[in-house]
Amino acid sequence: MFHSYIRCNFFVIFLIIFSLNGTAQTDAECKPCRLGLTLSGGAARGYAHIGVLRAFEEAGIEIDYISGSSMGALVGLFHAAGKTPDEMIEIAQTIKKRKLKAIGPIHFGKTGLDYVEKILKKNIEQKTFEDLKKPLFVCVTNFQSGEFEIIDKGEILPAVLASAAIPVIFKQQIINEVPYIDGGVVNNLPVEPLRERCHIVVGVSVNPVVYKIGKTNLRQKVKRLAELMINENEARRIEMCDYHLEVQGLGEIDFEAYDQIREIHDLGYRAAKDFISKNIELQP
Repeated sequence: MFHSYIRCNFFVIFLIIFSLNGTAQTDAECKPCRLGLTLSGGAARGYAHIGVLRAFEEAGIEIDYISGSSMGALVGLFHAAGKTPDEMIEIAQTIKKRKLKAIGPIHFGKTGLDYVEKILKKNIEQKTFEDLKKPLFVCVTNFQSGEFEIIDKGEILPAVLASAAIPVIFKQQIINEVPYIDGGVVNNLPVEPLRERCHIVVGVSVNPVVYKIGKTNLRQKVKRLAELMINENEARRIEMCDYHLEVQGLGEIDFEAYDQIREIHDLGYRAAKDFISKNIELQP
């Protein structure tokens, strides 16, 4: 009788321990990460994101998840693939500006994106999202439904190229027989996939709207319209972020200033350094 009692109690204790271990493991698996960074699109202005990443790195702030639209998706990819800010700058300096610019004021070809694809294939070893060193979420716009979609599985390049397919300037990209264009058209600051996964979400914007006067040509008008459009859809998502960092000084820099790498990088770096110093709770 006594031995039966002991065996029974050991069994109960075993069940309790097993249950607690299972619960602890489940809680650990479901626990959100600490910090997510979402990077806006902005063509050449997106080089500022490299400076932001450098400032976070110097401060010892680990980024767990990253998302982005257009240039934000491209810089996010390099970060998720394990490239350092110095390596990103080095790659950017090899880019030929004339190969990124469309021919004439409006161009429906994909020449620029073909060039981007070659650069990515040369510098990114990983082929799928699952191969990356950090989780990456790429925002694209479904041209049929008119809604944004988040891609975080499967092949990387089709998603990132679609996210960078600026309307009118570059040709839409086809994924699984569906046409996609620049994610920034509908969602230039894709905070949604991070909001459900991270304790803290920081949004980084690189398109401050500044007052402009004077005559503009067709190409300049297209870029101005894009600037106003993406700022409008960003505004709704800034409210979803815990922190928002807008890089000032970029309003006077042209979207296609791909040769002003250092200047744009430095603006992002200084803005992020100041931002971090004012939000010490982000520091480890």
